[in-house]
Amino acid sequence: MATTTIPGELFLLLTNDAGRQDSTQFRRQALAAAAVTELTLREKVELSTDRRPRVQVQDTASLGIPVLDQALGALTELDGKPLTSVISHRSMDLTEVIGESLVAAGAVQRRDGWFTTTWPAHDDTLERALRSRVALAVADPRDASLQDGILMELLRALGIAHRILRTDLPGLSRRELDQRIQALEIDHPAAAAMKRVVQDMTAAMMAAATAGGAAAAAGG
Repeated sequence: MATTTIPGELFLLLTNDAGRQDSTQFRRQALAAAAVTELTLREKVELSTDRRPRVQVQDTASLGIPVLDQALGALTELDGKPLTSVISHRSMDLTEVIGESLVAAGAVQRRDGWFTTTWPAHDDTLERALRSRVALAVADPRDASLQDGILMELLRALGIAHRILRTDLPGLSRRELDQRIQALEIDHPAAAAMKRVVQDMTAAMMAAATAGGAAAAAGG
C-alpha cells in the first residue's frame, strides 16, 4: 500500500490538513525522487555512476503496489534518461495514485475543484504514527530504519525538515535537526549504497525543482 512506501509516507508529511502541499511547492518532484529511491532499494532500477546519473531499469515485474508500479512503468519508458529529467517528467507525477491509495486507507478524502484536486485529512492515525516514528528516530538513532533516514534526508534536502517536524521535535532548532539527520548512521546492509543514491536523488530533485520554478516564472 502507498501508506507504507517511501513516497506514500512523504505525501502524508508534505500535505497539510486542508489537503494542499505544505512547506514546499515541489511535492511532485519530491514524490518522484522518493519512488525512484525505493525502486532502487528494491533492485528494480539503478543509477549510473555518471556525473549526471541516469536511471536504468533492471526488472519490470510488477510489485503489486500501485504507486511503485506506476513509477516503474514510467521509468521503463524513460529508461536511460538523466535522473534530473526523469524526476520532472509528467509521467512521474504520482500525486493521484498516492492520493487514491490514501483515500482507500481512510487517511484522506478527495476533493475536486475547478482547477485542482486536494486531499484533506480524514483520519490522522497513520500520519500521527509516522510522525512519532520519525521523531523517535531523531531522538534515538538506534531506532532509525533505512526508510526513516531516507524520508528525513529528502526533507532536509528540500530545506523543510524543521518546518515539517518542529511540533514533533520541540526544542530542536533547524540547524540542530539538520545536523542530526546528516549524522544518522543506519544499521542496514544497504545503508551505505543508499546514502549515495539519496545524495544523487536529492541533488537531482533540487535541480529539477529549480528548473521547473524558473520555467513557471518565465511563463508567467
